[in-house]
Amino acid sequence: MRDFWLGIAPEHRVGLLCLLAAPLLLVQIRPWRAAPTEVRWCSGLLGTLAVVHLGLPVWFGSVLSAGLFGWLAVRCVAGRSWRVQAGFLVTAQLLLFVAAAGVRAATPDQVGLTVAALELMLLSISCRRALARVGTVALVVVFGTAMWVVSIAGHDEHHDGDGVDRIQAGTVQRPAGPASTAVQRAAARDLAAQVRASTARYATLAAAEADGYHATGPRTGLQVHFEHKGHQNDDRVLDPAAPEQLVYAVRGDRTRLLGVVFQVPVAGDRGPAIGGADTRWHAHDVCVSLLPLGFGVVSPFGSCPGFTFATTLPEMIHVWVVDPPGGPYATHVDDAWITALP
Repeated sequence: MRDFWLGIAPEHRVGLLCLLAAPLLLVQIRPWRAAPTEVRWCSGLLGTLAVVHLGLPVWFGSVLSAGLFGWLAVRCVAGRSWRVQAGFLVTAQLLLFVAAAGVRAATPDQVGLTVAALELMLLSISCRRALARVGTVALVVVFGTAMWVVSIAGHDEHHDGDGVDRIQAGTVQRPAGPASTAVQRAAARDLAAQVRASTARYATLAAAEADGYHATGPRTGLQVHFEHKGHQNDDRVLDPAAPEQLVYAVRGDRTRLLGVVFQVPVAGDRGPAIGGADTRWHAHDVCVSLLPLGFGVVSPFGSCPGFTFATTLPEMIHVWVVDPPGGPYATHVDDAWITALP
């Protein structure tokens, strides 16, 4: 459940609560309960979208959208026309969603995709049958393709720069399993201490580069990764003296080593969880693009478009040396917390 919560963008968490509360609110409305089944479904969908948009960020036009969806829900219950207006509204909403995601270069989270799916469902029942089929298919293709393109742009930004601070789609987190034992917790503490001691020499980027580390993407940002190809191919796993990647916060002329990433040599192999539930490994399902060259998470359709192929990266685990709130093996380190570091 904690991983699911971390997968929700912070600005969408109120929207998630609104989504869960919407059905409870609808059943309290007497005219809605008394309406025919088809009207209940249609007006319920409109009402749910109205409530959810109240919990979304203002920059997304949420208040206006909530008002319009609510107005259409009332018209639906009252037996007045609503389908054409809903078709135009949903089309505008989906195009706005794509545009906003492109500007922010962030992979859409579960709330955003759920709202988009509800809007596509509404579109399929709001227009005439032939138009609904063609329009829905067209919007699904445009929306899904655009989200994949955005993920190609946003994946590197998340992993190497100032991207969105959450567990994103395409991240495969190993189950926590039973609570760690005292021996496992001691082993985890010992590894964290060894990593902190052995990486003290990498306080500067110059020191890391002199030892064979090279940036995997942009050289500035709150989580910039430097990888060592030699360490990735030496068959050593969890060697505190030879981590596969170093993670830095680089802002202007200020550089701070945040931690390391250990990675198994071969995709599909399982990393040693020496600390039990305290040391959880994860992998990334990605689409590799040949034209242009790049990579991003799998599309909203669960697959990769043409000129790309799907692959799963080897398992990895972060070990932080800056004492983040979740401890040295925290899955998530908030950008605001990193920014506040001295």
